[in-house]
Formats: sequence, structure tokens, C-alpha cells
Amino acid sequence: MHTLVCSNGRVGSTQVLCERVGLRSRFQLNRLLRREGLPPYEELAGWVCVFYWMVRGDATEGRVALRSLAPQTRIEIASAYRLVRRVTGHCWKELRRAGTSEVMRWFQYRTHPPRPVRQPLSMRSAVRAAGPPARLANSSVAAAQSRPRRLALPGGPYGIAVRAHDLAYITRDQAASIERLDLRTGRLTGSTFIGCTPSCVTFDPSGSRAYVSVHYLDQIAVIDTTRHVLIQTWPVSGDPLPLLLSRSGHTLFVTTNEDRLFGLSTLTGRVFGSLRLPATSHHLTLHPAADRLYVATRAAGSVLEVDASRLRVLRTFNLGGWPQGLVVSPDGMTLYVANEHHGLDVIGLGSGKCMARLEHATGAVALAMSPDHRFLYSGHPRQRKVGVIELASLTQQGMLKTGGRPAQIAFDGAGQVILVNEAGWLDILPVGVSSLRAMTY
Repeated sequence: MHTLVCSNGRVGSTQVLCERVGLRSRFQLNRLLRREGLPPYEELAGWVCVFYWMVRGDATEGRVALRSLAPQTRIEIASAYRLVRRVTGHCWKELRRAGTSEVMRWFQYRTHPPRPVRQPLSMRSAVRAAGPPARLANSSVAAAQSRPRRLALPGGPYGIAVRAHDLAYITRDQAASIERLDLRTGRLTGSTFIGCTPSCVTFDPSGSRAYVSVHYLDQIAVIDTTRHVLIQTWPVSGDPLPLLLSRSGHTLFVTTNEDRLFGLSTLTGRVFGSLRLPATSHHLTLHPAADRLYVATRAAGSVLEVDASRLRVLRTFNLGGWPQGLVVSPDGMTLYVANEHHGLDVIGLGSGKCMARLEHATGAVALAMSPDHRFLYSGHPRQRKVGVIELASLTQQGMLKTGGRPAQIAFDGAGQVILVNEAGWLDILPVGVSSLRAMTY
């Protein structure tokens, strides 16, 4: 890092840097960078160069154009603007508007996302002394998590987002609030008032912020997830529902009932582009390559493949029925589409054709893939059930009789699936379990 800073990020090739700092090869350098949580060498050098320009700009009075700073690092002006965009995801004007400290925060979140605060040793000792032995406590928690259980949550819970292994946010549209679920203890710990009908929620890559679509208020709410408070709202045209973040976290995609897909900058909250849709969309998903997103248009019976950077339609998959929930396989070769009319459609993204169809009498709405990529969970609200589909054979393994109205589905990172139910509860059970018998309340 010192070598890069002293050279303003312009050391040269990876081999040149290795020779200067005494490393054997670029492979050793890459291992060291990964171990420290740092990005690859080319990206890291780009960040250092950007910070050099930001600091130089801060030291100069008035508005500083990048074209006057780029020659100081022996970079062509056009290449300098491309470097800023490639590294940060924003243009130079947005960086200057945000300020150096904010850009530094982006880099910190890119390298070392905040972790849950650990209790001091003295506090942990006191808790252990006052409570049961740690081994017994851990075993009791593990035993509780090994069987299905239900948590009451009134207020019409619908959307859910999970942050790492510690926290989940659940929207409660009838209570106009977001509920917090501590994933380590399995307990609901409090709520944050949002406003009229919060619908969908997602965390940014750092986990420090969450974005909520607030239906009927035509806005996106932004939550500080450290203090669990609403910090700002962004207006959008129409009633928003599904949310999707780009992998970098710099772009938020949202669709509204005006039959449009919008792209918002998470730095400013402003809309930078939009795409007219053939019908209203209730579900979005991102391709693993992060260059494309998929938009299900229910009434149009189609799924759109959209260029994530230019918001242009690349392909249209006409499936018929009412396409809803979307999941892309980890290898990026298959798209699974829940269809409210007939069940599940399987699209080969190489050919663009529907390769298989899993019929179901009532159709499916929500769709989620387990972290081990073994199962698909499909929500069937009209039948008041959630289906468990084995991906290897693409066969129905069972139907979870949840009752109520199953909504969104998520996974806690510890081998459990969380089924949100609009009737007023959460069902939490181990992944792969196909029955809700022995449910605990």
C-alpha cells in the first residue's frame, strides 16, 4: 500500500510491484491481497489513483476538472475518466459532489464490510457466569434450530432481506414498518417506522444500508442499519415494488405500476435512466455476471433480459401465463421462472428456449434457491403452500402446508429457510425439510 501511495497508484505492472516489495510472483501478491480483504492489484491501484486526484482537488480552490489532474499521473484524459467510472461506478462530478471522506467510505465498504460488534471479554464472562454453561446453551439453540418453528408477526409481513448471518429485515405493510429478526437468537428485536405500505427490502453490499420500496407513497426509503433509523427518501414515478441492487451497490433498480424499470444512483438517489415495460413487473433478478438483469412482466406473459448499464432490452422470452419470481443458476446458464398460471418454466440462457416446465395446478409466485443450490422453494399463495423442488432431478419433493398466504422466501446462511406469511407469521425450518410437523411456536 505504501508503495502504491508513494507512486500515486502508478507503479506499473504487477511484476514491477512484486520486484519493488520483494515478492516472488504475482500469485503471491494476489494471495496476500485476498487475505487482507483487498481488491485485485489493478483495482487497488485505480482506487489509489482516484484518491490522489480527490486530495489534489481538495487542495485547489474552486471547481477542479479531472482533465487538469490526469496529466500529473501520466494518464490520458479519456482514460482517467474511464478509470474513475470503472473503479467507483460513478462519474467524476458525482465524486466531487460526494467528497473525499464519502468516497473513502465506499472503499472501506468495498474492502472490509462492517462486522457485528463483539462483546468485551468481561461482559461475555459475566453473561456466562449468570446463565447456563455455554455448551448447554449452544446445544439448546442448535436443537431449537433443528426443527421447524413459527414466529408470530402481525401487520401483514411480505418482503424479507438477509444480511450475512446476523440480521434480517421484514416489511410489514399493514404496520407501515420494518421488523428486525436477530438470526443468531431467532428473536424479533424491534421495528422501524417507514410509512404507508413498505413492500420489498434489500441490503447494500456493505450491510450498512437498506433500501425499501414504499408502495402508495411513490418513494424508496433508505435505512441506516447500524442505528435502524430512516435517514432519507427518494421519489420515483409510480408505486414501486421489486428492488434489485447491482453487484457494486452503486445502482438500484426498481419497477413501478407505471410499467417502467428505473435505475437510481445510490449516491444521489436520482433516476439516471428508465425502460418502458410491456406490463407491470413484480420480480427482478441479476445475472451472476452482473451485466444483465431479468424482468418478469406478469400480464404480458414474458421475461425481459435487460442490459444493466444501458437499460436496453437484449432478448424477450415469451412464456405465456403470468411470470413471477425469478432465479438464475450460479453458472449463469439457466433461468428459473415461477409462473402463476402453470407452475415453473426453465429457460436455457444459451439458446433462449424453454427447456422444461414443471406443471402445478395453482401456479407459483415467489421463488428462491437454497444456498447449497440443491432446492428451489416456490410460493403458492392460492393453495396456501410452499413447494420444495429438487434441482438435480427437477422434481417436486414436497409441499409445506403453511396456511395463510405465503409471501417472500429467504435463507439465513445457517442452513435454514425463512418463509414470510402475510397472514401474520414467519416459518423457519431447516433447508430440505418437506414437512411442517412438530412445529414449535
